[in-house]
Amino acid sequence: MYQAIVYIHVISAVTWLGGMLFLAMVMVPLARRDAGAGFATLREAARKFVPVAWASMLVLAVTGGYLAWTHWGVRPGTFFGGEGHFLQFLQMKTGLFVIVILLSVAHDFWLGPMMMDRLEAARASGAPPPAGPARLFVQWAARVNLLLVLGVVALAVWMTRP
Repeated sequence: MYQAIVYIHVISAVTWLGGMLFLAMVMVPLARRDAGAGFATLREAARKFVPVAWASMLVLAVTGGYLAWTHWGVRPGTFFGGEGHFLQFLQMKTGLFVIVILLSVAHDFWLGPMMMDRLEAARASGAPPPAGPARLFVQWAARVNLLLVLGVVALAVWMTRP
């Protein structure tokens, strides 16, 4: 059972991180190159990826909690009051994961859709794309989230070896 849960955990992480990397490294440059069709394709890809990303995050939280509880014997008291290399890395990993979730909520459900609507309206009217703090936040939230997810993966690798 342990191996099956670890397998599901890893596949969820690969799906989530792979999707983020695909959007950042393939879809965004295509959208910038071809402002019309590229933008529409990026918006559609992002809309389709959001449920996949959130499903992956949910599976990661459930399988991660299950593994910590059943395999490593981590309980709330141990998690918040325990010591040791493994627990320290688990706390950092969990903290980063929570930050990623908060940034993802703001990006995926609030500022991201708002900015996509503004960009679409500007392109339809021939106006220049909107600028300002909201657009910068959307761009940087996605970048920071990607870096934080890479950090979560790095911590997952390091937490099992002293």
